[in-house]
Amino acid sequence: MNALVCIGGDELRKKVYALIKKMRLTAEAVTDTKAALKKLEYHIYHLVIVNDAFDRNKGVSGVLDRMNTIDMYLRRRICLVWISNKFNTNDNMTALHSSVNAIIHQNDMIHLESFLSRTLMGHKNFYTVYNDSLKQAGKA
Repeated sequence: MNALVCIGGDELRKKVYALIKKMRLTAEAVTDTKAALKKLEYHIYHLVIVNDAFDRNKGVSGVLDRMNTIDMYLRRRICLVWISNKFNTNDNMTALHSSVNAIIHQNDMIHLESFLSRTLMGHKNFYTVYNDSLKQAGKA
């Protein structure tokens, strides 16, 4: 599985990147929105992690907006996780409203590995059922 780490702040980016590698995912880290959008255009990532501070001058919305405009077939293959200092971990209503798969509060980063494991498993299980249903209906 491939992961794209879009995190502002070198220290946090390095910690998340190391954790992703520890989870045996192929990880790439970017430092600005332009690089992230270029990567998203040419690669398929199973996991994309974005935080509030990522490319603050241009806004996090560059990556999130792009995720909202890609083809739904591709979007369903991506688990989008938002590291926030404003919203609580597992705030599902905000996640739904923001079109992300999960939110983790920055203070809960010590639990990131278990959080990502559960989130990725839940994403896989949900879309396995969804894709199987499409196949049974003759739409996939």
